[in-house]
Amino acid sequence: MSDRLWTSNSKNNFYLQRGVTLLRDGDCQNALEFLSIAADRNPQLGEAYGYIGVAFYILGMWTEAMDNYQKALSLDSTLEKVYFFRGVLHSQLTHYREAVNDFSVAIEWDNLFDDAYCYRGACSVFLNDLKGAIQDLRFAAHLGNRIAQKMLNLKGIV
Repeated sequence: MSDRLWTSNSKNNFYLQRGVTLLRDGDCQNALEFLSIAADRNPQLGEAYGYIGVAFYILGMWTEAMDNYQKALSLDSTLEKVYFFRGVLHSQLTHYREAVNDFSVAIEWDNLFDDAYCYRGACSVFLNDLKGAIQDLRFAAHLGNRIAQKMLNLKGIV
């Protein structure tokens, strides 16, 4: 996944920034501590709950991840990264229609979100939308997404 997923929009929040950095570096337990402090200090900060959800997802605690994604989006429906992360969880749970819907919302908020196009394309395959899948994967590859390009190469699609 691209670095853009690990960049917080809240530049002035030390606890959120530190939590995101720890999460990016794979230290989920300590990330949860910092992210929880950020959420406690500002309970309306949806972004903190989104990243708490990511930490829970990585730890395999999917119910907690989904609960935090839902809370984040209830506080701020413009968090395209949270739609993306929730879509990843939906895809893991084989809820492909819900995943595609979340990736589509993420793309509506950021039409150059290469990871969202890549994942939406992959999920579209499971929904038998091969035309949509190829279109999304091609666009993701055009945006520089190497995973999408590898998926296309595997199928011999240029």
